[in-house]
Amino acid sequence: MSNFAYKDAKGQLVRVPVRYGDMTRQVGQILKKNSENTMPSAPFIACYIKDMQYDLTRLQDPTFISKVQIRERDFNEETDQYLNVQGNNYTIERIMPSPYKVTFSADIWSSNTEQKLQIWEQLVVFFNPSFEIQTTDNYIDWTSLSTITLENQTWSSRTIPQGINEDIDILNMSFTAPIWITPPAKVKKLGIVTKIISNVFSEDIRGTISSEYSSVDAAAMFENISPDAAITVTPGNYDLLILNNTGRLVHRNGLKDDIDITNPLNSASWLKLLDLYPGKFRAGLSQLRFTQPAGNDVIAYISLDPIDEFSMILNIDIDTIPSNTIISGRGTVDAVINPETFSPVSIAATTRYLILEDINISDQFGQAGYDGPDAWKNNNLSDFQAHANDIIEWNGSAWSIVFDSTVISAVTYITNSYTGTQYKWVDDSWNKSYEGIYEAKLWRLIL
Repeated sequence: MSNFAYKDAKGQLVRVPVRYGDMTRQVGQILKKNSENTMPSAPFIACYIKDMQYDLTRLQDPTFISKVQIRERDFNEETDQYLNVQGNNYTIERIMPSPYKVTFSADIWSSNTEQKLQIWEQLVVFFNPSFEIQTTDNYIDWTSLSTITLENQTWSSRTIPQGINEDIDILNMSFTAPIWITPPAKVKKLGIVTKIISNVFSEDIRGTISSEYSSVDAAAMFENISPDAAITVTPGNYDLLILNNTGRLVHRNGLKDDIDITNPLNSASWLKLLDLYPGKFRAGLSQLRFTQPAGNDVIAYISLDPIDEFSMILNIDIDTIPSNTIISGRGTVDAVINPETFSPVSIAATTRYLILEDINISDQFGQAGYDGPDAWKNNNLSDFQAHANDIIEWNGSAWSIVFDSTVISAVTYITNSYTGTQYKWVDDSWNKSYEGIYEAKLWRLIL
């Protein structure tokens, strides 16, 4: 009811004051300046609760308790910033609230009909016959939404003819709203298990535990686990294959050779695996972490492929991938190209390319009369030679090799600055730095 205004005789907008009408006698005397001769001012809006009744029509199971799992982002107090890792976990137990229907009134005081109409028409346009309100933006408050309905109006408190009565004209508007009276919620901090690597139970022992122990006994098995302990088990001995920013569960039966991922016997459904976890999967928020050979974890925010239950879509956190190897001053290339189809035209000095095919590699190169492709000539028209997987750089007048794939065998990391993708040089080939097969002990889910 606040922030409404009317236009006075001078054409100026005057804000209409609003206050809660059900005041104490002491406050009332202060407003009247402790005198019976003080005239109340107008225009003015007074709001007050008129009635409160239990609403049987909205009664639900009074014994129902809703449990919500809340996972905070970790907060670094030294830098005063939130981190992209999971922090404290909580379980909120919300008890079913009691339904009530509240009736409240708004008395609009006015000194003339023009004032009344200006204020009234600004209010009633919102009620057709009701509008929705949100009392709080608390994520776990399930009673925050409600509606207000205009039920009745008394246009004037005066009688006609008025005679000598000079009372201030009052327009009464009566509203109703469904509300909930909510008891306190129970907040539990989850601190028993700090990390789950893969799964709580492997497929082989899951049936044994469920048959030998009740659910209460199974929960009691974890009561004595230290808060600093980590449970390390594997989800049915499935390894993780990461390829083209997707993850697949593969079963190699202990074999380290190449596998056929198109064979259903070698893959598993992510939907069935997620059903084994006690947490709740949230697309774009849940994490998949896999450990690199150097010991660092790469974090990917995950979502299910809507058309393939065997694929998990990975959004890699680039801040968790390995650092680039500095090659002649920097660890990036401007693009990954095929020199047989790409022509470098009007490029700047220090431009670098990772090439996928040879440039001028032939039996005739260097022999008299050999003329290579014009696109890869130096400014002096001499031919330039490089091998597939080399990194080459243009210095403004000639090409040079800054990474020679024929002699370098050390693991090297570089990033394609055009796409933001990082590549790793290992076993005489370039691959995405995080692609490959990870054994079951090297990856885990954080839901």
